[in-house]
This record gives sequence, structure tokens and C-alpha cells, in this order.
Amino acid sequence: MIFMEFVGDLSVNDAKVLARLGAKSTHILEFGVGGSTQIFAQCNPARLVSVDTDPMWIAKTSRNLRKISHENWTTPFFAPYEGYQHDGAFDLIFIDGVPEKRLEFAMRAWQHLDAGGVMIFHDSRRFEYFREAAWLVQSFFNEVSRVDINPEDSNLTIIEKGPIRSYENWNLTEGKPMWAYGSGEIPKGAGLWKLES
Repeated sequence: MIFMEFVGDLSVNDAKVLARLGAKSTHILEFGVGGSTQIFAQCNPARLVSVDTDPMWIAKTSRNLRKISHENWTTPFFAPYEGYQHDGAFDLIFIDGVPEKRLEFAMRAWQHLDAGGVMIFHDSRRFEYFREAAWLVQSFFNEVSRVDINPEDSNLTIIEKGPIRSYENWNLTEGKPMWAYGSGEIPKGAGLWKLES
């Protein structure tokens, strides 16, 4: 059972998914501080970088962090959006923040996401925010290994990064006869092609 304390605009299911994924992560970057910052801090990653456009939100989140009742949590490194330069690699990147900066931040941050890591878009049940996740997938499709839309009835879209894979024409590389792909007639007496695993 996961125990978390937080105040913020996250559904219960959002919080559960973030806590579960945060607990598996060692280097977390987020855009948009608040409830997510409190959850990620309690996951105790080695590094938590929290970026926001509004100093008031950073101050408010800092006050809420001090209310966490247990002592084993990571103090975030707070950074203003303007002038923030991505430094190092992350295995979880969370995208929330002000609408006009979300996609820009995500596109720049993607190159700092480790293969096997996840980028999470918040509020993806809203078309304008889901569109951002879809744009990122479209832009980096050859690096995306999995997309999970609103898992566990959350408002999150999770994009898992894999190694870069270029297109491979399996008609040429797998060694199957062309008739087994449905091109041409099946040779007399051949039956159907058999998959052996």
C-alpha cells in the first residue's frame, strides 16, 4: 500500500499512478509544481528537478512540502522556467504547467529521457492536452515503445521511450516466402505458413 500526503489538483487515480511510477524512478523532472512535486518528493528519488513559470507556485509548494509528516523525502531543486537548461538524464518526466509552455517543454525534455523511461502528460482527458501527447508521439515515433492513455482511470497519458528503431521491411528481412505475406498464390500443397515459436 502506498501512503502519500499532498495537496493539489490531482485525482486520486492520478496520485496513485504518479506514486507507483515515481517509486520506480531515480531521476525525476517535472514541469508544473504542486501536488505532483509532493508525491515525487515522497518517492525519495536521487534527483528531483521541479520547473515552473510562477514563483508563487514554487513558494506555495515549498510550504506544503514542509508539512509532510515523515522525514524520508527528497528536497526538490526548484528552477524557474525562463532560462532553465536541461542537465543530465531522467527516467521520469512529468508535463503539467501552464498550457502555452507544455508542449515546448516536453519537446525539449524528450532528448533527456532515458530509454526505458516515461514521459507523463497530465489532464490528457482534455483534448488540447491529449493533442500535445499525440504530437510528441508523432514527432518521436521511432523512439516510442509504448503509449498508455488514461491508465487506471487516471487523467494521464504515459509515453515510454525505447531505443531508436528505424523502419525495417520485414518482407525482405524475415526470410518468409512472399506467398506467406499474401503476395501471390499459395504453392500447391503448401497449406498455410506455420509460425514456430
